[in-house]
Amino acid sequence: MSVSTENPLLEASFLQRLQRLQLLVRRPLPGQWKGEHRSPRRGYSVEFADFREYTPGDDLRYVDWKAYGRLDRLYLKQYVEEEDIYVLLLVDCSRSMRFGQPTKLLFAAQVAAAIGHIALCRFHRVGAGLIADGTVTWMRPLRGTQSLIPLLRFLGSAPEARATSLHEAARQVAKGWKHRGAVYLLTDLMDERWEEALRALLAPRHELTLIHTLSPEELQPGFMGDLLLVDSESGETREVSLSPAALTLYRRALDQLMEKASALCNHFGGKYLLTDTSQSLETLILREMRLRRVLA
Repeated sequence: MSVSTENPLLEASFLQRLQRLQLLVRRPLPGQWKGEHRSPRRGYSVEFADFREYTPGDDLRYVDWKAYGRLDRLYLKQYVEEEDIYVLLLVDCSRSMRFGQPTKLLFAAQVAAAIGHIALCRFHRVGAGLIADGTVTWMRPLRGTQSLIPLLRFLGSAPEARATSLHEAARQVAKGWKHRGAVYLLTDLMDERWEEALRALLAPRHELTLIHTLSPEELQPGFMGDLLLVDSESGETREVSLSPAALTLYRRALDQLMEKASALCNHFGGKYLLTDTSQSLETLILREMRLRRVLA
């Protein structure tokens, strides 16, 4: 998978449609520079937040003279200061993500690129990590729309990998990514220790959005009869006999996994979003993510 001006992850016309969107982050997160996100600090922007008592040296322009007339005491109006936030895009590059048409990996990279573009247009700081065999390849945080091309190149350069080891990668992120902010994890969750991974990412008070990326064949398998299945990551083979009853058990187990992942994210103030690679990017980004309050 590669990125070039001739074969970009995202079409130029679609990028233009993304520019009017913004990330929806539930709780205020601290940033460094002026941006377009509500900060936990108090400043003098346009949205009123609170009053505080005047102290010598304060700017008299922000005194509430009506309150002074009623109370005979000086109070200052405080406003929400809008800043940038740190955004981290994490893409699972394991071999299982190379399944489907389009592959889950390509679809995840395109979704990550769309989120990154939206964040860059809002002057947020955007970093990225490619997860492969339990390690994370990093792209340092960038800012501004001129950073889109480096971001696309990075997301389009997925390393060859076999296993996922999400839990090991998540520990690296928890230790190496010191900026509390919004984290977007795009994965198929095909790791037995996926719960450990989510807890490791949620523990540092990041606001995690889990984008669970699956193919139509994984959501609704159409296979029947005697089959030889090959694990794409371990290479292990297994003979199975798929009957309607077996498929019912599979769907029940998948539903339980999705419910558990969603509940874990919600418990820590994060978000869970199931994506189907047969969806168009336009439908997912412009409609589904807005309906699920991931974007606005």
